[in-house]
Amino acid sequence: MERHLVRLVVAAAWCCIAGALPLWGAAPQGCVKGDCVNGRGTFVLPDGSKYVGTFKAGVPEGRGSFFFKDGRVYTGDYRGGRRTGKGKFTCPDGRVYEGGFKDDRLEGQGVFRYPDGTVYKGEFKADRWSGRGEVTYPDERRYRGQVRDDKRHGKGRAAWKDGRTYEGDFVNDRMEGRGVYRFPDGAVYTGRMKDDAFNGMGVFTWPDGRVYRGPFRNGSPHGKGVLTRPDGKRENVEFVMGELVEVPRAQGAP
Repeated sequence: MERHLVRLVVAAAWCCIAGALPLWGAAPQGCVKGDCVNGRGTFVLPDGSKYVGTFKAGVPEGRGSFFFKDGRVYTGDYRGGRRTGKGKFTCPDGRVYEGGFKDDRLEGQGVFRYPDGTVYKGEFKADRWSGRGEVTYPDERRYRGQVRDDKRHGKGRAAWKDGRTYEGDFVNDRMEGRGVYRFPDGAVYTGRMKDDAFNGMGVFTWPDGRVYRGPFRNGSPHGKGVLTRPDGKRENVEFVMGELVEVPRAQGAP
């Protein structure tokens, strides 16, 4: 549920920022102050939206601010009438983006702050998280690594407030592939991940030095594997969803 809510917040952000500027030449009577051809002026659109800034050849060029009728505000660079360069976009509900723009879209390095306290800092492409970035969540979780289409995707590192960490592969915002998951008490899992859980072959090391090598399912040992004791003794074992179902027997014992 938590992951889906974050996705909805991210998706809604682009709705706030989307929207190209109007065809300026279609309404020359909209210039209410200054020089809206080659200079600095104020241009009011029929719907009440307003642009204040510099113009060249009748369109915004340079620095300016656009005030949308619904309360959104963009302040930053323009090129050929489009948001291109560095700028800041604020929405009435508290969403704020500050960073690069290209042809009215989020592009390059930027920071997006969401009303719930989530903050993304990193690369954008075509209005989406794309490349490398860092996400800080309201519950103090952090992610740093590769992103794609507003999701954690590729190589990355996640950290939780209680000291847990995961470093490895992510697919579509989930821990999936190979990785290392560390617990605050010193326990460590190294192996395959799927659907945010230990799934597949892996190695689990307990703080007391015991080591299990074998299959896992949904976060627990599941199947036949080998348990190595702190004294080096190796035992064949079998687990069913984390429960030991066979009495361990030392390898080579009669």
